[in-house]
Amino acid sequence: MCPRDKHEHGREHGIMDQAKYERSIDEVALLGATKIVLTGFGEPLLDKRLEKKVAYAHGKSLSTYFISNASALTPARSRKLIESGLSEMRVSFYGMRPETYNAVMQGLDFERTKRNVLEFLRIRDELGAKTRVQISYLEMDQNRDDTGLFRDFWEPKANAIEVWKPHNFGDGRDYRVRLDDSKKTSCGRPENGPLQIQWNGEVIPCCYDYNNQIVLGNAFETPVLELLNGEKYRLLRYAHRMRKFGLFPYCDQCDQLLPRADALVYTNRHDLPPEEAVKLSNTDLFDLVGGKEIGAERLSTRYKGD
Repeated sequence: MCPRDKHEHGREHGIMDQAKYERSIDEVALLGATKIVLTGFGEPLLDKRLEKKVAYAHGKSLSTYFISNASALTPARSRKLIESGLSEMRVSFYGMRPETYNAVMQGLDFERTKRNVLEFLRIRDELGAKTRVQISYLEMDQNRDDTGLFRDFWEPKANAIEVWKPHNFGDGRDYRVRLDDSKKTSCGRPENGPLQIQWNGEVIPCCYDYNNQIVLGNAFETPVLELLNGEKYRLLRYAHRMRKFGLFPYCDQCDQLLPRADALVYTNRHDLPPEEAVKLSNTDLFDLVGGKEIGAERLSTRYKGD
């Protein structure tokens, strides 16, 4: 579902340097950031310093979150991550039988990953921690018949589950129509965030720009506030505000500009209707189009942890 084939040689890969990470955390915390998402286009658990990064952000009173396939989520890593103060983890779990899971999550193993997630939940409860776990599911041709099994198994165990239809990831896939100019409106990301800092400091508009096609500056070389107010970022906001998406061809072909209420199949995280839910950042409960937080009263009791 992700364009790994186009990403493999599309740009240089790496893991963010710890000292540069800490300097960026200090900077954005002073600017009013409240949540840090430790996810790029790779598997965050491959960063051996992930727990240290979580702990540093937690020490700055920042909420921490990452998305993982949980293949490397050993009991030892689980305990370290929870003890570091991790706020939330979202697990991509795309199949409920070995033959369906292994077909979609190629190279991984169904039983091993399931065991890893269940052990994380057990350790969390043993420690009395409040780390939320959300399990997400993408309906693909290979696993569509497993959706009911997914809900039955994971809904009683996780803080929240969500089922979605796949998206294009910029220019990487063709699951959705992308070129209906008459219906395009801004996704809200240039105006309302989130701020996306890549491992090497490059700032891009959003996670859908997986090969850094629109580089807006480098946060390791230029203050973040200066970047946000810089000429290129202001031009990107103008292009979205005025619906002149052709100024940024990569944005112009993105499926996030089009209505997509049918993309959400099921959620128990909140009670928002699908047409509102699809306006949220994929890592936060923030309406990117309206530029507003989702009220706590819209969240499920289980997800809030009450």
